[in-house]
Amino acid sequence: MALSAATPSPTYGLGGATTGDFMGTGEWVDLKLSNIPSSYTAYTFANQADVLTHARLAGDAVGATKMDRPEWVTLTNNSSRTVADEANPRANNLYGQIVRWRETGGDAAALTFDWDIFVLAGNPTVPANVGTTKAGSSNVTAENTFNSPDGLGFDKFGRLWIQTDGNHTNTGNFAGQGNNSMLAADPVSKEIRRFLVGPKQCEVTGLTFTPDSKTLFINIQHPGENGAGGSTWPDGGTNMPRSATVIITKNDGGVIGT
Repeated sequence: MALSAATPSPTYGLGGATTGDFMGTGEWVDLKLSNIPSSYTAYTFANQADVLTHARLAGDAVGATKMDRPEWVTLTNNSSRTVADEANPRANNLYGQIVRWRETGGDAAALTFDWDIFVLAGNPTVPANVGTTKAGSSNVTAENTFNSPDGLGFDKFGRLWIQTDGNHTNTGNFAGQGNNSMLAADPVSKEIRRFLVGPKQCEVTGLTFTPDSKTLFINIQHPGENGAGGSTWPDGGTNMPRSATVIITKNDGGVIGT
């Protein structure tokens, strides 16, 4: 929802009509002082600026759904969650999810919307996860398994690009997932394919295309962040790792993602 500087920030509550179907309806609620109920005693808001400064507490006050650690427009993970709900269906959420919503009537200013979980990230390669939500939704496979979606963006053809910043140990609950990666998704079919894998201990973040969509820029952030045994990217040898911007083109000079 687009907001002017004078407009209170919105929050939302998510509900589901059918338990376990990962979809439902939601409502935006303005975070404004007059909407804070007098029964809320965890914090006393002095004025509207105070409401905006302490937006998370204000969200609690008006009954907003507590989401799993939002970054960009993804829900990266939440190892501290103890009670699951429809939009956040896992306690101790190791892998994260992406929730999609459609405003009523296709109006971006609408105060109600339908929502569904576009992808519940997970790891189906861990035997203990099979048959549970830890395996992820049906569009997560051994070929595209990932955790902690972070960066998110659409290209002009409607492809959804997902970038991850999560656990890169490649062991235990994260076995077979490798380093952080970038994936491409079809918003209609929900098919997801891995596009690239970053160097050791990095975050893949940021994306922008040239106007002809034939060149893609992405950022590799903090490679080798854990020190010993980590990355020496991009220079190799005994050099210290460095963050950098990567320029991607196709060998045939075509559009990225085709």
